Amino acid sequence: MNTGITQVGQGLHLVPLPVAISGFDGFITTWVHTADPVVVVDVGPSATAPFLLGALAEMGVDRPDLILLTHVHIDHAGGIGEVARAFPDTPVVCHPKAVEHLVDPGRLWAGSRKTLGEVARRYGPIAPVAAKQVRAADRLDFPGINAVPTPGHAPHHYSYFVGDLLFAGEAGGVCVTLDDGGFYMRPATPPRFFLETCLDSIDRLLAYRPDRICYGHAGMRQDAVAMLRAHREQLLRWQRIITEGCGAGREDEDRALADCLVLLQVRDPLLSGFAQLSPDARERERFFLRNSIKGYWGYLRMGPD
Repeated sequence: MNTGITQVGQGLHLVPLPVAISGFDGFITTWVHTADPVVVVDVGPSATAPFLLGALAEMGVDRPDLILLTHVHIDHAGGIGEVARAFPDTPVVCHPKAVEHLVDPGRLWAGSRKTLGEVARRYGPIAPVAAKQVRAADRLDFPGINAVPTPGHAPHHYSYFVGDLLFAGEAGGVCVTLDDGGFYMRPATPPRFFLETCLDSIDRLLAYRPDRICYGHAGMRQDAVAMLRAHREQLLRWQRIITEGCGAGREDEDRALADCLVLLQVRDPLLSGFAQLSPDARERERFFLRNSIKGYWGYLRMGPD
């Protein structure tokens, strides 16, 4: 089985999950920490659960200490039912308000289908997790692991520290390492988005002064504090650019989004790596960039929460 597992550090592995969507190669991933403690962070959609289980077997992971979910969007947690059944003695940790959605995922799956349409169907349906196996992250008590609430990308978002290693999900945005060693970074701010909430979450993570940061999408960087600070500045930069140059309210929303995207690419240096992405990845990013712009539009119309 060619799983494409990449060892990115001592006892730290990245598993790319093969999603049948153009431009998503290497974009949806699972982190596996095989040193003490053994943890699996985010499991991807249900369509890739058999692949992930094969990769874990290849690594000799037969009983993880914990399965940690940063949030329950289906690209991060849709396969949790299948993975939890494979490891029935392993607690599944998530945001307290997400517990009910893992035990009874009907509303989560219905909402995902409504929001994502064909993409949700390609990700696959969500199977339930036994209630006795689910743990609320705010009650996690496990040596060497800290669970930190980081709402912003999603209200039910947690990040996790294993020593000085930070599993940030999307609390630090999306960061793609480029072939030249640089990176492309963008906000992950879909509606409903509140800027102050995101900034508070980043500040909470910075207080821990992490060494390395593992992103949900889609890699690891050594300079965690600098990366978090760069993303914090990016969030504020987007607020200024969108407020000054491309706010919501124009009749032709598609044209307004296109103009705003051009302006951000010109004025945000962290988007400069966009041109180095593959054509399919650029198309993927155009979709998510537009969605993040819509998050800002909603925030600017409504004001702080």
